[in-house]
Amino acid sequence: MSEQTQSKKPSLWIDYGPVIAYVVTFNVARRFSPDNALYIGAGIFAIAVMIAMVYSKITYGKISTMLWVTAVIVIGSAAITIGFQNKTIFYMKPTAINILFGTTIIGSLLMGKNVFKAMMGEAYQLPDTAWRTLAWRWGFFFFFLAGVNEYVWRNFSETFWSNFKLGGMFPLTIAFTMLNIPLLMKHMTVQNDDKN
Repeated sequence: MSEQTQSKKPSLWIDYGPVIAYVVTFNVARRFSPDNALYIGAGIFAIAVMIAMVYSKITYGKISTMLWVTAVIVIGSAAITIGFQNKTIFYMKPTAINILFGTTIIGSLLMGKNVFKAMMGEAYQLPDTAWRTLAWRWGFFFFFLAGVNEYVWRNFSETFWSNFKLGGMFPLTIAFTMLNIPLLMKHMTVQNDDKN
């Protein structure tokens, strides 16, 4: 494996490609089979996640822990949803994923570790204090996303929930990421100054 391949950072397509595939498939499928649109979308979602894993392995030489966990939950929930014709399982999939990530990150901090740094440490060079701050923020943000998903699927239509995965969750995540840029820039600048 070349150093160039190892240094590449995973793209948003790996994280959001499967979501886009689900939303597009769902909206196409509901035009000719509304009752089965979610099941069809769930199947495509699972396939897209597997493709993302293969793409990540070929392009970046590895599959991240977050992608492995997401894949297991997505594929498992899609299989149960389709097999038992139970949409509730798929509705709650984002809740389960976000609670798992939030619990893992905050739990590691309470035990004196930082799983978030271990997962993201290759992307940025930051002091431990900044990594801890980011970990706390992202840990609670994952819980927030879990709460948002629970509220949306329980109070809105299947179509709204399906489109909210891309039209709501994605903008919320981008906005939260942007809010953390000042912290990143501050500590990256300080570290660069120290090197000079």
